[in-house]
Amino acid sequence: MKKFLFPLLTFGVLSAMAACSKVEGDVRFTELPDEPLQPWSLEKARDWYAEQPWIVGCNFFPSTAINQIEMWQSSTYDHETIDRELGWAAELGFNTVRVFLHSAVWEYEHDSFFRNVDDFLTLADKHGIKVMFCFFSGSGDRVDRCQVGRQLDPVPGIHNLDFKGDPAVIDENEKAMPERFDLMRMYVEEVVARYRNDGRIRLWEAWNEPGNSSTREDIVSELLPKTIQWIRGQQPVQPITVGIHAPDREHAAFGTIALSMSDINSFHSYSPWEDLYTDAGAALVGMKHFALEMLAYGRPVICSEYMARGGEYKGTFQNTLPYMKQYGIGAINWGLVWGKTNTIWPWGSTAGTPEPEAWFHDILYPDGTPRYPEEVEFLHKIIGVDDNGE
Repeated sequence: MKKFLFPLLTFGVLSAMAACSKVEGDVRFTELPDEPLQPWSLEKARDWYAEQPWIVGCNFFPSTAINQIEMWQSSTYDHETIDRELGWAAELGFNTVRVFLHSAVWEYEHDSFFRNVDDFLTLADKHGIKVMFCFFSGSGDRVDRCQVGRQLDPVPGIHNLDFKGDPAVIDENEKAMPERFDLMRMYVEEVVARYRNDGRIRLWEAWNEPGNSSTREDIVSELLPKTIQWIRGQQPVQPITVGIHAPDREHAAFGTIALSMSDINSFHSYSPWEDLYTDAGAALVGMKHFALEMLAYGRPVICSEYMARGGEYKGTFQNTLPYMKQYGIGAINWGLVWGKTNTIWPWGSTAGTPEPEAWFHDILYPDGTPRYPEEVEFLHKIIGVDDNGE
């Protein structure tokens, strides 16, 4: 994680980014309206947040899915595993799961995509959990990589081998496919229109970590503000957010869009709350710097990715959650059950690496046994779960 924090941002950079109308050569795309739909007022955002419990939960993939396509497509959607593992999340005290959708399943299996989303929402509601749906991620992905059917098999030791970027608007030569942009608009608008009044959904995330991939950041410049507008145009009762992944100058423009157009602000940090030094002696900026700067905007804040026990980060429930609770920051860690995503291993790990002593992410073995029982005790205490698991 880079060390440069965002300055307080204004609509000036947003206007410059939104005015960008080129992605490939001289191809031009639909401009945003002259007066874009505005985010919620601070008062409305704060009133909404005051009605929520302390938002605490996890990023969720069932242990049987290696990526979003395998999670949602008809041949591999796993009702039983999802039901069981959401039940375990509820037993930990979690009330929210952050879940990635994928446009490819909507595109190729339209009707079953919605049946499975409906089923997922029913299961989450059964366990008293609300859902934060995320549409797009990174800088998108190649269409030929985003196909339904058999996905890659997991490789022990390799972290998150086959996560799919979205929107699927890049060809095999790494060129943008502007003819697919309208399809992405149809996807976003149809999903939001279907669920815009659904109380089982806590909020919409337009984009995860915009600019995290360096391949086609111009696509993000073009589509990020529009995606927010596509969601807002359906007038959902749920708020909109964009997850900022790194407080650095390189991606400051994307942070400007997120912070200027979101109803609720959200960020990612895998550090402990306080600063520390890595095993190699390098300084690592603590979560508190990013968190407190996010709070300075006056909007409610959710940390939608955190906790990396191993390696240089050493972020844990114990050294982050008390502070997030103190400052009223929502807390959604990465991972629940060790499964096909193999996120118990750290970023950059190699094939064949033995199971790490300190799991990077995740909480439970596939049979529901906690890797660290003391963490479960801590979660129950800080969240307020009683001896009956309620």
